[in-house]
Amino acid sequence: MDAFESLVRRYQHRVYALCRRLTGAHQSADDLAQETFVKAYFALARFDVRWPLYPWLRRIAVNAGLNYLKARDRERPLDDGRGGGRTGPVAARADDPVERLESAEFRARLDRAVESLPADQKSVFVLRLHEGLSYEEIGRELDLPLGTVMSRLNRARRRLKALLADPPVRGA
Repeated sequence: MDAFESLVRRYQHRVYALCRRLTGAHQSADDLAQETFVKAYFALARFDVRWPLYPWLRRIAVNAGLNYLKARDRERPLDDGRGGGRTGPVAARADDPVERLESAEFRARLDRAVESLPADQKSVFVLRLHEGLSYEEIGRELDLPLGTVMSRLNRARRRLKALLADPPVRGA
């Protein structure tokens, strides 16, 4: 039990961050991170010690996150008016207050746009952008052919680009 507690302490922040990126909400991410470690605990006998632990935990977290997103999408009305996105501070690239504000606004728009992606596109996008996985690694994580990973990532990028396109200027 002590060994498992040390593993939880070691990986809890990474697992939580992944779940937060998938769900866009602190409480859901917290619940999913806890679920990930509970599932991992009961599946420890099936873990192959020759492999690194974090990819195994990541797969459990992603599967739990996808199940959560699918269930949430079944329950949520199509237009529920949610803003989504992160609420934490956003680091700007410069000390200029205007640039910091613009950066924070863009980050909030990006977070809302990622939140609006379908679960299959969101999972591929998050694993690529935030976890830094290669297409092949994503395919192994999600048990998908390489072509499917590439097409889902392409669709996610196209959708994000459309969502983030600057709105037309009013009165121009």
